[in-house]
Amino acid sequence: MRLNLEPKTREQELIKAYLEENESEMLAEKINNGVRIQNDGKTFINRKTLEGFMKYACDEARKLAEKGENSVCVEDKIVYGWAVHYFTEDSIEGTLFNEDGTKYKIQPKASAKVPTVKYTPPKPAPKPQMSMFDLLDEKPEEPAEEPDEDEPTEEDLREVTGQVIEEQPQNVDIETGEILSEEEMREFDGDIEEPDIDENEIDSSAFDVEALAILDEIFGNDLEVR
Repeated sequence: MRLNLEPKTREQELIKAYLEENESEMLAEKINNGVRIQNDGKTFINRKTLEGFMKYACDEARKLAEKGENSVCVEDKIVYGWAVHYFTEDSIEGTLFNEDGTKYKIQPKASAKVPTVKYTPPKPAPKPQMSMFDLLDEKPEEPAEEPDEDEPTEEDLREVTGQVIEEQPQNVDIETGEILSEEEMREFDGDIEEPDIDENEIDSSAFDVEALAILDEIFGNDLEVR
């Protein structure tokens, strides 16, 4: 029975020829139709190739090599034995196909998303609570006084003051700086006549009137005022 294997090298042709000469119905069924297996809860068809076997054989040969050795000699019968075991053992995974015959592609695992941390600016520190003394010391702001349009300006006051000074008569004593009345001015000018005063007449305004009356009752005409 012809096996559904495609050799690409001389070594692979020898392996295929050995299997065809020593095949069984079970081996031919697994090679030509594959084996159904369950993986991650899904059903796949596991098919094996000569290329897959060559990788398997290299791994088995490395196990036989001594430590530090890069090569090893393996007898043909051992290699053929590995070939029979590789194609008949269901636990060895080859190439997986979906049930519809398409090749299964391993889906890349979704990388864990880095959680996005939203930046929240810190809250401003609360203002310290004002005590009763702070409230008493705090002075309310006084509104700026707006100039009253009806209030006279300094220029208006100077103008009015100048008019008053010009209209007021300048009756001022040059020596004392006092403002003199019109009568006092005429007195200095000689317009007012001074009353005649008798030298023999006594000016009683300088004496106490009550005291003079008492003295007059006691002494009568004997009292002479000089």
